[in-house]
Amino acid sequence: MASRFLVVAAVANAVLAYSNTAPVVAWSSSYSSALNSLPSQLDSTFHSISLLESILDAEDICNHDAVVIIAQPGLHASDLRTLSPTARISRSLSSSPSARQYPYLPAHPELDLTSIAGRVSSKCGSRLLQYSPGHADVTLEQDAKHVVYLGMPHLDESGRARKEAIANHERLLGIELEALASEFPDHLVIYTGSPLFPSAFSKRQAADIPDRPTLDISSQPLTFSASAAANTTLPSGGILKRYQILTSGLITILLVVFFIFVPVLLIGINALASIQNPVRTDVSKSFNAQERKNQ
Repeated sequence: MASRFLVVAAVANAVLAYSNTAPVVAWSSSYSSALNSLPSQLDSTFHSISLLESILDAEDICNHDAVVIIAQPGLHASDLRTLSPTARISRSLSSSPSARQYPYLPAHPELDLTSIAGRVSSKCGSRLLQYSPGHADVTLEQDAKHVVYLGMPHLDESGRARKEAIANHERLLGIELEALASEFPDHLVIYTGSPLFPSAFSKRQAADIPDRPTLDISSQPLTFSASAAANTTLPSGGILKRYQILTSGLITILLVVFFIFVPVLLIGINALASIQNPVRTDVSKSFNAQERKNQ
């Protein structure tokens, strides 16, 4: 029983530890001291903003011809594990001279990737482009440095539909990264998600991708926003699409019920069912059947 409780506690702690987290992967086509100076594992004091600032505020960030920031709200670490080894992201992470992967990085409510991209553009004097892969005609200038913000669709599918969506998004993203790599041989890419606090741009482009034009906002000052913009539009679909039912607390309760309460109840029922009244079958030694018959 104690071992079962320890198993349940470990699973519950894992569920709580991975809630409100998102993966962050980064790679560079050339040596990057900003990436190589990062540890292979981060402690709990690091969150999304502190990690991105440590990379993008490094002294050598402006040495790259292009800095690409890819944001995909709803992205999980399990989504990246389903990618094929031949996928563009997988090949880049394995072959790049500088690369880092952090699958469970705590999200931060003040994370605004568009503002971070704007700060890097202002710092390096680069041209800032903001668009969605496969839905915008982009003109790149060969003689100018670029900061490219790619807004991917929001991932809210589950099961087989989610795997198909990931495969489709990776195909579009791979084509875009191939084009950027051919235009800017020296580039740095950051791919991340935001489970609870997607930026306003990511929320809007998920609902209306084809109509979003290419934006060049290199001359506009950007600052961190205090909170994410509210979205009052309910998604289409059933109750699982509209509300988050399986929270970490509910999952913990279900684990406790099925792995502790139910086994204890079954053991008690079996113990009660095994109780029987003893039947006395032994005959007294003084009893004589023949003598009883003669009487």
